[in-house]
Amino acid sequence: MDYRNEDEHNNKQLRQKFNYVIEKHIEGGKKTLALKTFGYERENQVSNLCSTTSYKPSIKKMHMESMEKHHQIPLSIWDNNLLFEPTKIDQHIHAYKASLKAERISFEEEDNIFTNNKQLFKNLKGVWYAYLYPSNPSSAKETEGIWIVETTINDDYTVVDYWGNSGYLKIGKNQSLIIKEPYENNDLTVIRFSNRHVSFEHFRFTIVSNQNGTINEMVNFGFYSRKKYSPQEAKEILGDIEKVQLKLDLGFDGRLNKEGVVKY
Repeated sequence: MDYRNEDEHNNKQLRQKFNYVIEKHIEGGKKTLALKTFGYERENQVSNLCSTTSYKPSIKKMHMESMEKHHQIPLSIWDNNLLFEPTKIDQHIHAYKASLKAERISFEEEDNIFTNNKQLFKNLKGVWYAYLYPSNPSSAKETEGIWIVETTINDDYTVVDYWGNSGYLKIGKNQSLIIKEPYENNDLTVIRFSNRHVSFEHFRFTIVSNQNGTINEMVNFGFYSRKKYSPQEAKEILGDIEKVQLKLDLGFDGRLNKEGVVKY
């Protein structure tokens, strides 16, 4: 067996699949994939992943996993035994999305805490801007020490933000939740807000997340708005950081850990 010819064939198939999936199944194409999914600064960095001039494409499993997570492109698409045939690729992706939808519907049917409030969801769909202070203000130097996070609520209740963190909207009777998973880890971020304020197109939220790069929890108050404010305008609305942010007290954490008993 000529392994070099087999590798060349597989790499060609991978390039064809990659370019076809971007063109046919990724809304916004290479620009969306570069900036919002992979976190690249330039669109051409996506093209370079499967350049036709290179012997070995540089698309890696992390790119495939990101496409599965954010765009519902199954990992099985990239298997060498699935040949590049556009019709089969389409069928494979549609079947995967249908299975995800069925799982979600089944889960929602068993869920008696959350509701199907169509009018509220209509008011929530679309683009919002979240304003809050980060745990490390220096991480937001470009926006004067404040995070301004563009967030989109899609027709299927999925939520994705500017950095590619994704999750779901869950509508309750009086309050609702946005539960997101950061793209770089499996820690959960939970955002809670009152349904009563959504129609104003400006509403506050409480967010529970981890401080940057740690497992130490923090609570932040912030607000969503359809309007994009300047950093200074947003900071005037938020007020002092000490009054809208609470970080885990490490003394409390230490005292609790001393009391812990590990059972085997």
